[in-house]
Order: sequence, then structure tokens, then C-alpha cells
Amino acid sequence: MAELLRAKFAQHPEHAETLLATGDGRIEYTSMGSRYWNAHRGQGRNWMGRLLELIRSEIAAQRLSAPARPD
Repeated sequence: MAELLRAKFAQHPEHAETLLATGDGRIEYTSMGSRYWNAHRGQGRNWMGRLLELIRSEIAAQRLSAPARPD
């Protein structure tokens, strides 16, 4: 799933910007479905939220380490 999310945000930079705009806050994924992937009213494992936080930190780190573009 992490690889799929990396591909998604690499292919859709506008979504990466939205993800980065969440800052360093906790992400609770609350879509209907599995308690494994969802926060589910505080009772789920929230793995999707955790993965989104991981991908967000990877994107932020990549941007910090990217060489400056000449103007």
C-alpha cells in the first residue's frame, strides 16, 4: 500500500500539496470499511492514516534535500 500511495502522490502533485498542507498533524482515515485501515471512531488501527503520515514525511524530506533550482 505504501508503494501505491507513493506512486499516487508522485503522479498527482496537487494531491501531494494537499497532503503537505496538513502539516505534522495526526491523520485519521475515516472512510467506511475495514477497522484495520480506518480509525473507525477511535477503535480502528488507522493504518491508512499512518501510511499517509509516512508518505507526507517522505515528501517533505525529499523537498528539503532537493537541490535548489536556478532562477
